[in-house]
Amino acid sequence: MNKKILAFTLSLLSAAAVSAQSDDFGMDFSLSAEKKIGSSMEFSVEGNARTQDNTRKMDRWSVGAGFDMKLYNGATFDVKASVKWEYMWVYKLDEIENKYDENTYNDPNLGEITELEYKGYNEELAYWRGRHRTSAGLSASYKPNKRWSFQLKETVQYSHYSKDSTTKNKYRLDGNGNHYLKESELDDKKAKDRTILRSRFTAQYDIRKCPLDPYISAEYGCGLNYTTNKWKFAAGTDYKINKQNVLTAFYRYQTEDDDEDPNGHIVGLAYKFKF
Repeated sequence: MNKKILAFTLSLLSAAAVSAQSDDFGMDFSLSAEKKIGSSMEFSVEGNARTQDNTRKMDRWSVGAGFDMKLYNGATFDVKASVKWEYMWVYKLDEIENKYDENTYNDPNLGEITELEYKGYNEELAYWRGRHRTSAGLSASYKPNKRWSFQLKETVQYSHYSKDSTTKNKYRLDGNGNHYLKESELDDKKAKDRTILRSRFTAQYDIRKCPLDPYISAEYGCGLNYTTNKWKFAAGTDYKINKQNVLTAFYRYQTEDDDEDPNGHIVGLAYKFKF
């Protein structure tokens, strides 16, 4: 069975590497421990590491803890509430912005024409930035039989970005067409707060007489105090080593219209230990 898990993971890696020609590609690794408290509550701690820039650089490190509580537990239907807090160290890559001058002139045949003339670029150097995140969620799970299970989870997520700074360099062209450093200045990043509502649907199948539980999921995030749209699509499988140990392998594609996370493909491994 270990060979099957290895083959599944390698296939995810291959598929992601092929499709990651235009988007970014990263890897995600997490380690968590979970302890049951009483009959309806669970406490968990987790550490996570993620790469970016086609796995050449780190994207983030994070640690967190949370509580899950069952509000209703029926034969085929249950409801669970959850809260989680985590702290992240996030690495922002270098950014290059090309700069142009606008030249406008009148053409006898075409009228007024505006042309862009390249004059150089601005470079924002890479930097680390701290972020803490608090989440509160409510999920409903439906299990019509022994094999299939479906879950819908709604999560309100609040993130606070700490203030930081980086260096912005302005390079311009000289008379010979060569770049020179015209100006270098400190670029302050102000603290900011962002709140988002995330909705995730998951379908999972428990294969008979097999430790593999494959799943697919789709998640949409909508900004509440700012404008953003985020999508995440994932496929993977849980591998039940035994009652206390679970290994998860997954592939995820994510896209969004803000600068919080890079768009692209992620392959991940997660290990969970239950006390």
